[in-house]
Amino acid sequence: MRLTEAKLGGWSLLLGTLAVAVAYALSPGRGAVDTVPSTSLTDLTLAMARNQGLSYTVPIVILVGGMLMLHGLLTLRRHAHPLAQLGLLGMVIGLVLQMVMRGLDYMITGLGVAGLESQGARSEEWLQSAHEMQRLVFGLQFTSIVVGFTGAAILALALALRPEPLHLPPVLNGIVAALAVAALGLFIAAWHSNALELALAPAFAAMSVGGIVYISLLGWRLIKAGPDGAP
Repeated sequence: MRLTEAKLGGWSLLLGTLAVAVAYALSPGRGAVDTVPSTSLTDLTLAMARNQGLSYTVPIVILVGGMLMLHGLLTLRRHAHPLAQLGLLGMVIGLVLQMVMRGLDYMITGLGVAGLESQGARSEEWLQSAHEMQRLVFGLQFTSIVVGFTGAAILALALALRPEPLHLPPVLNGIVAALAVAALGLFIAAWHSNALELALAPAFAAMSVGGIVYISLLGWRLIKAGPDGAP
């Protein structure tokens, strides 16, 4: 099989998305391991430090997977029409911010481990440093999700109006656009309440899984596209 630009971009998007999804699911504190509310920054730092093996591995997997996803999104953008390009731009910005955050997570884990291994005032100093860095990540998280989900909604709407080059069913793209807007609304609503965040976590997780499947499907359709991006 001749590896065209579209095929390489499609495989990058498909494999990168799966790698990032698995890594996020295993993220201590934020994923399925030692889950804590995202606003509990000290608890999040401690969860990351207690599971330092995973905490040091997850950012690397996400960075590599994110690089593949970026290549896939940029390849798709070269074949898309202007409105879809706008949506893809938002997704690219959100992904880049997520990659920056995971680099900061790697440093936060080190600070948290130092805090657990120290005592007294020295331990408090390490944990306070980690807390301040967590606040930066917290702000970037809000920005990346708002921009990324808005971009996903615009992309899905654009593909519903004009399915080329991937030729996905317009109704599917319409459903994804609606789900992206709904997920963004749930995220903003839960941002200010730990109780609401935990209550809405299953719904948000289900929407996130739907987004992963959709992006993987975009990658698969890009793989099947011809050299000019047309099936």
